[in-house]
Amino acid sequence: MVTAQDPAIYRPHIGTDFTIDAGDSRIALRLAGVVDDGTVTGMRQFSLLFHGPGDRVLADGIYSMQHPALGALDIFIVPVAGTTAARAIYQACFSAPEAGHE
Repeated sequence: MVTAQDPAIYRPHIGTDFTIDAGDSRIALRLAGVVDDGTVTGMRQFSLLFHGPGDRVLADGIYSMQHPALGALDIFIVPVAGTTAARAIYQACFSAPEAGHE
């Protein structure tokens, strides 16, 4: 079974946009990468890297994102090192029990 806690659902969507409704505007964050750290002590760990516009850096927080194929997702993102005036970089980290280890 594939869930939102599985990096496999995100890989086919690298290079596509997730849209955030930021109140007065909509902001597109492009999925730039999926980093799969595998399973450590029964916990599946991975992260998503997003690129967004550099002129408006979002604060740490949970954002409701829309994706054409994945639908609505609430994801906690943080801006990370590498953010410039041209591009903001965000990371979302996931850690969930591996199937059979709940």
